[in-house]
Amino acid sequence: MNHIDIQLRQGRPTVCLDGHPLALTAYSPVGGRRLALFKEQTARFFPHSLAVYLITVPPAVSPDFFGTPFWVGDQISATPLLPQAATLDEQVEHVLRGDPGARIMIRFGTHEPTSWRELHSDQLFVSEAGDRLPVPSLASELFNTMCARYATAVIEYCEARPWADKIIGYANFLRMEGTHEPLVDHWLFDHSPLMQKRFGKPVPTDKLRGTAPAVAQLLYWQSDPLLREYLELTRDLFHTHFRGVAGAMRQAAPRDRLLLYDALKQPMLGWSNSGFFDGNRSWPLAYAEDRAGSGHIGVAPLFDAAGFDGLITPHDYQARGIGGVYQPEGATDSLVLRGKLMFCEMDTRSYTGTDINYPARDDREFAAITWRNLADSLTRGYQSYWMDVYQDWFASAGIHKVIAPQVKVLKEAVHWPHADVPGIAMVLDDEAVLETNGDGRFFNEAIMWEQKQGIARCGVPYRIYLFDDLQLDNFPEQRVFYFPNLFRISAERRALLQKKVFKNGHVVLWGPGSGITEGADVTGFEFDRLPVNHQRRTLISNFDHPITHGLPADTLIGSPLAYGPVLLPKDGIRLGEAWTKGGRSAAGLATKDMGQWHSVFTTAVPIPADFWRGLARFAGAHIYCESNDVLLADTNVVALHSVQSGPKRIALPGRSTVHDLENGRVVGRNRNSISFRLAAPATRIFRIEPA
Repeated sequence: MNHIDIQLRQGRPTVCLDGHPLALTAYSPVGGRRLALFKEQTARFFPHSLAVYLITVPPAVSPDFFGTPFWVGDQISATPLLPQAATLDEQVEHVLRGDPGARIMIRFGTHEPTSWRELHSDQLFVSEAGDRLPVPSLASELFNTMCARYATAVIEYCEARPWADKIIGYANFLRMEGTHEPLVDHWLFDHSPLMQKRFGKPVPTDKLRGTAPAVAQLLYWQSDPLLREYLELTRDLFHTHFRGVAGAMRQAAPRDRLLLYDALKQPMLGWSNSGFFDGNRSWPLAYAEDRAGSGHIGVAPLFDAAGFDGLITPHDYQARGIGGVYQPEGATDSLVLRGKLMFCEMDTRSYTGTDINYPARDDREFAAITWRNLADSLTRGYQSYWMDVYQDWFASAGIHKVIAPQVKVLKEAVHWPHADVPGIAMVLDDEAVLETNGDGRFFNEAIMWEQKQGIARCGVPYRIYLFDDLQLDNFPEQRVFYFPNLFRISAERRALLQKKVFKNGHVVLWGPGSGITEGADVTGFEFDRLPVNHQRRTLISNFDHPITHGLPADTLIGSPLAYGPVLLPKDGIRLGEAWTKGGRSAAGLATKDMGQWHSVFTTAVPIPADFWRGLARFAGAHIYCESNDVLLADTNVVALHSVQSGPKRIALPGRSTVHDLENGRVVGRNRNSISFRLAAPATRIFRIEPA
């Protein structure tokens, strides 16, 4: 049997087979009830000679959507308890006949069957409206135990199959991909007797579900001891659950199986599930931040949990199509720093599906989207794979003509060096919601949309880290640090900032509430404070400073979102005018030279790409392009994605030999730039080697 492990190779976490790097070219077809479609889909990928196929544990023959052969009521067994819709044997054997060299990753989720809920209604979540939801309480130790037992049973069943030596690992999608399901509809507080007992006092009601006038007056930054205590409890409960399941999987699986999880989606702080997905529901005026409500707070210690080899998540649904960005939901850059695996499902929804209005409307758009996606993977050191969630999105010969060279590039790239280029670091505090009223809207603006609207289009590579990552010895050099939600700056955090950030001429951009609860002086500014929620808009008014020089006269920062208190810098060099309460004259953007570093405070977000480019240039970062297209780069690969046709230019940080990765041709030698005419939509992706 071959030995499988994860090693740091060429600067990236790499799966190795008997010590040799293995490119995780992979495909995940539909699973379960649709065996005929499964066979059609996988057969299309056999000519690509992929490394891995992800195969889903089949459901039971049952009206229960989440019914499983291995869990019925209180019974969990490695021997199927119910007939299977399409057995794992049938699926695996079909794949191995068509692609004998492939390996298998088993995917499943720890979702309880209806039969268990019917036995244990006392273990379920109760909303503040008094409704018992079909969701286990986070306080249910019984559910935690059952999930660990179920994960063990699945692994024991698979390891006893004749094809067990082909298993490369297990992907556990937990329950609802790690999100506590009531948060999908913005139910934060669990009023079940189980949670009441665990909380130790009456569980509060959610102030964000109050009347519109009351919510409008509810300050965003505030001290709410009950909310903080409840969220800290959800954190402790989720961490215990996660460690229990991961530990059980480690005990059940052979040591060299990869164990991946769909969870810990910190770049998605501010996500609103139902407000986005439900076509009949408006975006809420206020909603509980669902990462925090699911217990995903302070998650960095979980990266070292027994049985944790990495994450397997979808990519962010916002702005997936042409002109948008590709952002894994999981904490990608934090994992890469720790030598863990990030595996991102690229379910590029195309014209071959049965639904309409999906992003890739033809082969050209499919190529533009998927080359952009793979460029993000290559330049950040993680893996992506093709996936059909529930339809048939790779069903044309034209699409597979696009996929073929992509597979070739991924197989070659495992041998290429990877290192980050000093650029922009967005640093997230995933405990920040504890300093607020719990509303997710600000994070949606300052974190989720900032990734897509501003930073990704400024012509400088960026990465997204957790504040805890700054403690790592291998944290890479960056030129700009953006702290969108560092509301609390303790003595320990101040010391870490001094050690890692406040040096080398770095530019530090502080988000609107930086230091509002503790340590505001660390920014270097004095502030006026307006004790209200208010909209944020700042007009750039000083064009003489290097940061703002050359910006258009109409450069505005901000949005209609109201939150507060409002901090307005009183000193430093004023760069922009805040359009704020009563038409008063106040600074909305200012900068200070702090000696070893430069401090910039903004009252408003999101921030346009041109301003990000000015920050990066002032900080000494290399500017790859000026055209506000999506730019992706590390020291070895550079790519540009655009929906605007015309001449494009990528400036290289040194003279290089340039290879076009889509067609394999050498573009030029000893080049310090790449110039080309782009017919949009398109992605151009190049490998660069020092001349």
